[in-house]
Amino acid sequence: MNEDDEATSSKKEEQRLQAVLALFKGQAVAQVCQQYNICRSNLFKFKRRALLAMKAALADEQKGPRSPANKLSAEKEQQIKAVCERHPTLSSYKVQALLPPEPPVPRTIQRVRQRLSLPRLPKRAVPRRQRKRFSTEEKRLVRETIKNKLYLGPLRLAWDLQNQYGLRVSASTVGRLKQTILAEMNPQPSPILWRRYERKHPHSLWHGDLMEKVTLTYEDRTAYQLTLLDDYSRAYVFCDLFREVNVNTTIRALIAAMRAYRTIPKALVFDNGPYFKGVLLKQFCQRLGIRLIHSSVNHPQTNGKLERAFRDDMKEFYRQREKWIFNDLRRDLPAYVEYRNQVRGHYALQGKPASTRLQEQNFYALSSVLDRLESYAWRARGHKIVGEHGSMHLNSRRVYINHHLSGQQIELYETLEGLQAEDAAGKLYLLRNYRKEICPPLGMVRDQTRSYYFPRIYHSRRAEFSNVSSNRSEVMNEVENGVSTAQNSPRIAVAYSR
Repeated sequence: MNEDDEATSSKKEEQRLQAVLALFKGQAVAQVCQQYNICRSNLFKFKRRALLAMKAALADEQKGPRSPANKLSAEKEQQIKAVCERHPTLSSYKVQALLPPEPPVPRTIQRVRQRLSLPRLPKRAVPRRQRKRFSTEEKRLVRETIKNKLYLGPLRLAWDLQNQYGLRVSASTVGRLKQTILAEMNPQPSPILWRRYERKHPHSLWHGDLMEKVTLTYEDRTAYQLTLLDDYSRAYVFCDLFREVNVNTTIRALIAAMRAYRTIPKALVFDNGPYFKGVLLKQFCQRLGIRLIHSSVNHPQTNGKLERAFRDDMKEFYRQREKWIFNDLRRDLPAYVEYRNQVRGHYALQGKPASTRLQEQNFYALSSVLDRLESYAWRARGHKIVGEHGSMHLNSRRVYINHHLSGQQIELYETLEGLQAEDAAGKLYLLRNYRKEICPPLGMVRDQTRSYYFPRIYHSRRAEFSNVSSNRSEVMNEVENGVSTAQNSPRIAVAYSR
């Protein structure tokens, strides 16, 4: 057939299709015959063929191949049948082990068994007599005997029951009854239902703790990872490594985190370590309107989010290094913290990084407060009378101050810089490294005969705190120019952005 004949045949088929469709649409038969130049008998013939083709096309067909590609051969099926008839108690796995090489899978063997009606018989024979049942009185007697002789083992108790009462009870049954009686006498406490919690806004609650498992290579000492974690976002707002930690270190970490995120947290959660307790930290939080919370003793679940984060830090950061060198760890730690906050997904956040929740922050601390956070960290330590030649005793140690103050009373204040002394004229003196040198017990100080001095200073962060109230008008101007103060917190501490 040449191209002209193919074109003519295709044209005729298209003409017949359009004629049948016009007939289905309801056009008159005479009009369709005249329009497409088809006689009446042929038109009805084409209509009948179209209906038969449509009926065949709409009929249900069996899915999948007509014959499976992995159909089991008759030879292998006979092998399975022979083994199952010879060993009717074996499982399909054991039947597979007895077949020749390359046997079918156990599931196929089960299907063959089902198709050929080859039952799997139980190994244990059918019992010939009914199982013995103890009466209510016999059960009571067995329980009383076991309860009165709990110090005996199951075998001894079974012998006593047989010899004394003629009751044949197996040792395993006696053991189960004994365990039941012991459980009734000593009921297990109900399982603890932990109450999970999560704050609804970033910087509403910070968790703080130390990871003390970083044993430095080539050094006979431990480094401490001090971490502050935001409860809502699971982000590290502060993380650094220290050789020694005290309460001053904790306060400086809080100040660094507040300035980095321009915020004042509403609450802090710490454990009961000495570096998280003390009047200095307590008054620092009170002046900023921060609620200070300490977890119950021996209950680390209160700080569970940070404890879980420490486990990840150990696996993902520390154990990836062969040697734990202090300077190397402290150099690489910021990059890991950035990865943890910006990239790493968290299960509680449905795989999102912590930064997605940190971006929801809508309140910021006033810059006038952030600039002088150190001025809020101080506490009064009472007063002292200066002795002869300006000497004093402080924590069983001898300290010296200006000899012109001999016989005068001075006021003592503890700050982040050290221990400050103020005389009646308002002059200030500072004993630096007070926490490190003076506070430890006397037996822990290497040089117990050393003397300490209060040099004169001319500027104090503590003195700035007295000016906070006088600068109230400055703070109010800052609020009116771009922020409104937060509710239920000190007016000078936290502000919301408009």
